[in-house]
Amino acid sequence: MPRKKFRSIRRRKRKGFHGKRPAELRKESGQTTAENVETQLLSTSATSSDSGDLGDTSTSSDKNEEIRENKSAKKLLNSSFIQMAENEPYTTRSVSRALGISKPDLEEAHGFKLQDFSLLDEALTTAAVCSSCRNPKARLLLLQENKKREGLSEKLIIKCNNCEAVTPMSTSRKLGGKGGGAAEVNRRAVMAAMSSGGGHATLQKLCTDLNLPEPVTSNAYQQHLVQIDKSATRTTDKIMCEGAERLKKMLLLKDPNLAKEDVDGAIPCSVTVDGTWQKRGHTSKIGVVFVISVDTGEILDYEIKSLFCRECQKHEGQDKESLPYKSWKKKHDAQCQINHEGSSGAMEKAAAIEMFGRSIETRGLKYTTYVGDGDSDSFISVKKAMEEKYGKRYELKKEDCVGHVQKRMGTALRNYKKEKKGQKLSDGKTAGGQNRLTDEKILKIQGYYGKAIRKHKGDLEGMKQAIWAIFHHSIASSQIDLKEQHKYCPQGTDSWCQYVLDQHHNTSKYSEDQRLPEAFRKELNPIFLRLAKDDLLERCVNGLTQNQNEAVNGQLWNFCPKSRFCGKRRVRIAVCQTVGVFNTGAASKGTIMQQSGIKVLGINMMRGLRIQDRSRLQSAAQKVKLRYAIQRSNIKIKKAKNKKASKDSYVSGGFNETDPQMLQSQGGSKRNIPTTRKRQAKAALQPTDTIGITFVAEAEVEAVASKKRK
Repeated sequence: MPRKKFRSIRRRKRKGFHGKRPAELRKESGQTTAENVETQLLSTSATSSDSGDLGDTSTSSDKNEEIRENKSAKKLLNSSFIQMAENEPYTTRSVSRALGISKPDLEEAHGFKLQDFSLLDEALTTAAVCSSCRNPKARLLLLQENKKREGLSEKLIIKCNNCEAVTPMSTSRKLGGKGGGAAEVNRRAVMAAMSSGGGHATLQKLCTDLNLPEPVTSNAYQQHLVQIDKSATRTTDKIMCEGAERLKKMLLLKDPNLAKEDVDGAIPCSVTVDGTWQKRGHTSKIGVVFVISVDTGEILDYEIKSLFCRECQKHEGQDKESLPYKSWKKKHDAQCQINHEGSSGAMEKAAAIEMFGRSIETRGLKYTTYVGDGDSDSFISVKKAMEEKYGKRYELKKEDCVGHVQKRMGTALRNYKKEKKGQKLSDGKTAGGQNRLTDEKILKIQGYYGKAIRKHKGDLEGMKQAIWAIFHHSIASSQIDLKEQHKYCPQGTDSWCQYVLDQHHNTSKYSEDQRLPEAFRKELNPIFLRLAKDDLLERCVNGLTQNQNEAVNGQLWNFCPKSRFCGKRRVRIAVCQTVGVFNTGAASKGTIMQQSGIKVLGINMMRGLRIQDRSRLQSAAQKVKLRYAIQRSNIKIKKAKNKKASKDSYVSGGFNETDPQMLQSQGGSKRNIPTTRKRQAKAALQPTDTIGITFVAEAEVEAVASKKRK
């Protein structure tokens, strides 16, 4: 057997160029650079679940199948990275570095650096020589002009100690404009603080911990917000209009006659509508409502409603009839942040009416299907407003979110359990307890109810049959044969019914103990009757959800946390960032920066944005798998099991008592310990003779109680 050729580890294999470049092959095949990036993105989303970062993938193939469409991969095809790639016919090394694709071992320094200036001063002294005197013994001093500092942008001086020649240097470029404009590093710092969910105070703390100079003042910070607000609003409007154009192209491909059939020339489409508030509860000063396409999953429009204006609050104590107040009010009305009258709960209704009313003029779309939660008040108000504006030709129908309808089952069962607390059913036992209607059992029935709706899209009778299959599966009956009770359960090897699985696999894992007693058949029958009505299920036939709205709401309050109050401008910037990231990916942040005056984004920023998009694709590819849905369902059931055990894990004063026998004698309640001690102390001081009355001082009671405590 011939020996393998030996190659020294010190001598690397020479890498030569063989054949044609990938860009040349794409050009010959007619595939553009953007199409190549599109293929790369789709392949990344399809294979990302196989990477080691996403956990063990050694499960069966049925658990790896996708249970819903991965829309994140499609939306990221609209990213600015692809538009940048289209400008170059070949993906050269410089283009790859500019797009953040490659990262060489050694390259020219760029971007901003956190530099210890004492080390920089030592490097200048060692390596540099004054260009004026050329004296090798001269030393270059690095000095800073404190009076000329603008936030994080500093003015430095390189001064020779021999000839005193001075070379000025700045740590940041100017953005241009009046007086040179703001410093680029300050604009970036303000945007970074907002992206992390902080504000001016957060930026100050960060600079303090990093030993950086103080950032811009609060007034300058607000001026930066004004400029960012303008650029973000323009960019977001363009992104939403482009999303509407993509939706129209998709719908016209399916049916070219859609625009001709409509009187107004608009294309009908289905949208989901949901509101979110800046503060939990019904007293929020600011609310945001999004309209999202059902077909593409992109945000088409948004509206912000506000009951608060800081300037109006400052002038609240002034005389409303005075001339200074009237003159101020006249100038302020155009800039006032308040644009809503009424309660916070009415913000969703008012915003939805405005967005539906301008959809034809601004987007060329007619929202004909309203997908919302159980709030029928908003839908009725929108429908009435559209009929008043456009007449009977504007037909609007309601679709309920399956997720919200699914929760109705859990809410109904919990309310029933709460109403029956302390009462006994026909079998002489209460509704709650072991092998009864526990929180775990309620979660299972709620999950079965949601599956019954989702797995029978477009089949109303199939939905009703699947819902009643849950009733017969979950509640025992002595009058009906066991096989007859489970005949409506899903059949096949993927059924959630253990009785059906036992029939297929010839096993005996099914147990009657997992079912509710027969007494619950009469008790829960009205709930199933109400939630299996035709008028409710007809609004769920298409199986539409508001999950995309919930995802947008969560992303919005990551940029602008609910834990701190923010004004309308700050919320609007967060909304614009959310729309850009949700529709086109992280590259939209770079577009907003370019619109706000930062012309050169930098390679480091491009790399970071690409990493964010890549992480999003990997996370989305994992979440659309059946394995993820099963894991999430198991976590919910496990939390329900541990809820009762951890309910009394903390009791005020509970750590003061260590004797378990005393706790048991007192009924196990740690809250009653001080009261019980006082009661025992009074009993110890009372005389055994029943004749006469003895008055015990409170001090004596406390003394005996403290003695028992010791």
